[in-house]
Order: sequence, then C-alpha cells, then structure tokens
Amino acid sequence: MITFQHIENIIEKFARALAVLGGLGLLVATVITCLSIALKLIRRLLDSTLGTSDSWAFIRPILGEEELVQYGVGFALFAVLPLVMLKGGHIRIDLLKSRFSRQTNLFLNVLGDIALTVFAYLIMTRQWGLIFKKTRKNQETLPELLWQGDFTSITDRLRSTLESQVLGIPLWPLYLVAEACIVVLFITALFCCIRSLRQFFHI
Repeated sequence: MITFQHIENIIEKFARALAVLGGLGLLVATVITCLSIALKLIRRLLDSTLGTSDSWAFIRPILGEEELVQYGVGFALFAVLPLVMLKGGHIRIDLLKSRFSRQTNLFLNVLGDIALTVFAYLIMTRQWGLIFKKTRKNQETLPELLWQGDFTSITDRLRSTLESQVLGIPLWPLYLVAEACIVVLFITALFCCIRSLRQFFHI
C-alpha cells in the first residue's frame, strides 16, 4: 500500500538527485571560469616577458566562457528549485509568525504553497510556449507535426531555431532541460499544497 509518506520520500529522493545534478552544473561553471582566467593570465605573462609569439597563440581564454557559465548556473538554479520548494527553503518573513496562532500560520503556509504553485505553472506554460510555439502564424506547432509524423519539418524547424551568439549552440535543448526541471517543480509544488492542507486540517 502506497502511503503519503512513501510518496513524499519518492519526491524528496528525486528532488535531491536533481539538485545534485544542478550542483555538478555549478561545479562545471566554476571550473570553466577558473581555467579561463588561468589561461588568460598565462597568456599575458608570456606576452609581457617573452613577447608576442605564434608559439603560444593557442593559449587563450575559453571561447564562449560566458555562455557556458550562464548555462551551467542556469541549470543549477532550475535544478535546485524542487528541493527548495519541498524543504520550504524559499524566502519567508517570520516577523509576525510568533504573534499568530498555529492554525493561522498553517493557513498562511497553504496560501504560500498555492501562490508558488501558480508561479510554477505560469513558468512551465511559458517555457512550453518557447519550445513549441509556431514560427509563423500559419505553421503547425511541433506537437502537431509530431502527431502527423512529419519528422522532416520537425528537423528543419529545430535547425532554424535560435542559437547562442558566440558558440552557436541551439537553444531549444536548453529550454527542454529547463522545462523538465520546472515540471518537477510544479509536481513538487502540488504535493506541497496537499501536504499543507493535510497539516491545516490535521489529516
């Protein structure tokens, strides 16, 4: 028999695993930044002491460092949101918490979880629109093309989507990763609403 506690444990394990992946993204961004700075300093040192030469022309900062760091930090941010939601780690103002009764505070928790669930839903639908929106008003969306089995049009559409400025990385896979994280956040937020309601009604 699946209990409420069992469901909470599953969601928590999944949220923790996603947060660890986000931490790896942040670690990669840190390594890229440090490596790029080190290469820049080495190149300046060589140029200032030995003069400019083609022998060490390959020693230069990592191309697209800013973009890579941006994507790593962005993934870390999106990936940690479900765990933060589950643990109530978001910003709270508890100045008046001690003045309210326990039941009032539980009710405020319910309102807060509902508000965050609405925000998660709005972000999720916005991301979905960025991924699957029509490129022109008379064109089908990607799900419609997938339903029709028109894989050639899907491939052409994905190839013609936005790319990053420096590295030319297609942005739709990044949107998909962010959307997956937000879907997990939305599911977690729904669970938190149910949990808050159970606590409020002492179920």
